[in-house]
Amino acid sequence: MPNNEFGDFQTPLTLARAVVATLPPRDYRKVLEPTCGTGSFLAAAAELGVPQRIGVEIQPAHAELARAHGDIREQCVFGLDLGADLPWVAGGELLVLGNPPWVTMADLTRFGSANVPVKANTRNRPGMAARTGESNFDVAEYIWQKLLGELRAHRPTIALLCKTQVARNILGHCAEQEIPVEAATLRLIDSHRWFGANVDAGLLTLRLGDTPGEYTCALYDSLDAATPSRHFGLVRGKLVADVEAYDRTAEADGACQLEWRQGVKHDATAVMELTGPAPIEDEHLYPLLKSSDLVHGNTTTARRRLVLPQRSLGEDTAALAGTAPKLWRYLLAHAEALDNRRSAIYRARPRFSVFGIGEYTFAPYKVAISGMYKKVEFRLVAPIGDRPVLLDDTCYFLSCADLAEAAVLTALLRGRTTATLLSALVFWDAKRPITKKLLQRIDLATLLGTAGHRALAEAAAKLTIDLPEQVSPAAARRAIKALTARWRALSR
Repeated sequence: MPNNEFGDFQTPLTLARAVVATLPPRDYRKVLEPTCGTGSFLAAAAELGVPQRIGVEIQPAHAELARAHGDIREQCVFGLDLGADLPWVAGGELLVLGNPPWVTMADLTRFGSANVPVKANTRNRPGMAARTGESNFDVAEYIWQKLLGELRAHRPTIALLCKTQVARNILGHCAEQEIPVEAATLRLIDSHRWFGANVDAGLLTLRLGDTPGEYTCALYDSLDAATPSRHFGLVRGKLVADVEAYDRTAEADGACQLEWRQGVKHDATAVMELTGPAPIEDEHLYPLLKSSDLVHGNTTTARRRLVLPQRSLGEDTAALAGTAPKLWRYLLAHAEALDNRRSAIYRARPRFSVFGIGEYTFAPYKVAISGMYKKVEFRLVAPIGDRPVLLDDTCYFLSCADLAEAAVLTALLRGRTTATLLSALVFWDAKRPITKKLLQRIDLATLLGTAGHRALAEAAAKLTIDLPEQVSPAAARRAIKALTARWRALSR
């Protein structure tokens, strides 16, 4: 990623030409390149024969070079009304091309940049999300919103290189604002090849019309791919990764009957996760599994133990000086690392606090999944050495008091219908592909109602073969019957 305040990735002319080659054939008479840099897209548009070409660029040296390819406004794009301030003289189709900055608001703040848009809670997020979530708001996303809002009346074709996450956000924005998208495509690019950036990106092209469309987008695996690999977008107001797969499993996309929890958050791995002996009371040490353990199926032994100073959120840790003196001395010995944890969540909390703890943390059985890996692997987790297994905050889990129930839920989530549903919902290019919000969309009651109960019971029993305690198919069938009755009662 760029290390300057402008997110300065100058687009090679070869790539700009390849972008122009993907455009739907129309009589483009004018082109705008916001944040045009040295004007690669203006040059490609000139080769296409577009008569009027306008660029906007804040950096004088770039603007001077870009003037060879069009009329350049040397100013910040955030200070322009793109619908009213640009001197269009040509009629006909408007084309917007470009590669907006690949930086976030947090990047600009870190650089002390004045080149920023007016901050606003553009996604209407409540409370803390409104204050903290927008800090990672992508500048390119803001520029997209500005273009869509100010140029809407021109019914332009807009084709910009951007991160794939930005593309999804923009499609959602169009749906929320009922912007009349006539057609949408996203063509993936090799960002490392073109810009030396390890980020998922592509060319998002939107054609605006007169009436709102369906807000789905054809995804192409490359700029020159002839056919899309799938379609993503909004289906009945819900964002899905694969529209076709979603159509086959949409009935199971609802509200989960159980609450998914996130593992323990402590932000001090070297202190709180131990691989050897430690002078700490045993009751404050728990076997720990991480995302890598879940993905690779290493769930019957634990390579690490977690130091746990609390059993409930906000519990006073000062009492440890008397109830667990060894642990207290250990925490004091590592106080500098613990007291200097950067996250704001530790402020105004008892000293040495952790998060993601409650009664659910100590449930003997769990159905767990990693949130970080690009792979769906639900795992049954049982106690190790008569101690409940804890998970770190890269994992999510359902807590269960009964092994048969946990085995049934794991088998259900490992089934074909769940796999198809998740393939329709998960965007694998996301930093954390699996989230609590996504998992809470899995309607377990619907899945259970459509599953073959005999086969499900057999699968559940097999999951316990390597555990100290096993579940018979008959016990699994009883658990299925109990779950069915419980969820039917909830739905009345």
